[in-house]
Amino acid sequence: MASSEALRVYAAEDALEKSSPTRALSMDDATEWITTIAENEDLDPPALVRQKMSSDLLGLAFSDEWCIAVRKAKPTQLLLLHELAHLACANKGHGPEFQRQLVEYVRKYVSITHAAELAQLLK
Repeated sequence: MASSEALRVYAAEDALEKSSPTRALSMDDATEWITTIAENEDLDPPALVRQKMSSDLLGLAFSDEWCIAVRKAKPTQLLLLHELAHLACANKGHGPEFQRQLVEYVRKYVSITHAAELAQLLK
């Protein structure tokens, strides 16, 4: 069962995607995009794979394998940044460190407007 912090993050992301959707990328485009971001952030680029998972999950980050797995063939930018934030944070939950990292990635790689809305939704 997801923690209350996780549920709050998921609700904020759902609201953001409803009001201001981020682009859905093909797997090739998503791999290129996330690789560029990882290199910009001084992170090793994670592998990006499509994987069967339960219908309540859109993606997972596996720090041991340095991999992001996604359920759909066209993941959104927000989903990819969410999973990359998990890899970048020492604390693997959905707490304040993760939320700050996610908002920062959204600001840098989607838009300031999206980041401001996400930050407001997370409050």
